[in-house]
Amino acid sequence: AKGVAAAMALGAAGVQIGTAYMLCAEATTSAVHRAALKSDAARVTALTNLFTGRPARGIVNRLMREIGPMSPAAPAFPLATAAIAPLRVKAESLGSGEFSPLWAGQNASRCKEVSAALLTIELAGALEDAR
Repeated sequence: AKGVAAAMALGAAGVQIGTAYMLCAEATTSAVHRAALKSDAARVTALTNLFTGRPARGIVNRLMREIGPMSPAAPAFPLATAAIAPLRVKAESLGSGEFSPLWAGQNASRCKEVSAALLTIELAGALEDAR
């Protein structure tokens, strides 16, 4: 909520806040993804095309470190998802997100495990305070 208020105070017309909801009980975020969002790893995100063939921001993991987050070798959309699937499935079966798309924004380490309703109320309050 403080980040939203700060962005609005600086003149932003809007703020994208999808990551904030990923630890809410109502979210269908996988256990591996939830663990990554709660870890120190969530402090480092980057744009990557490795998982879908198109750029998206995610928590930096082994695949992104070893290949580089943006690679011309990544299969085009939508083929990249299927290309990485066997490695992802095996790693996730072992509790690892090192080969999974761990989607997250730039402020992922600030996610909270609260209800979506409470989070929405907090964010709406931040918008009111910014006005």
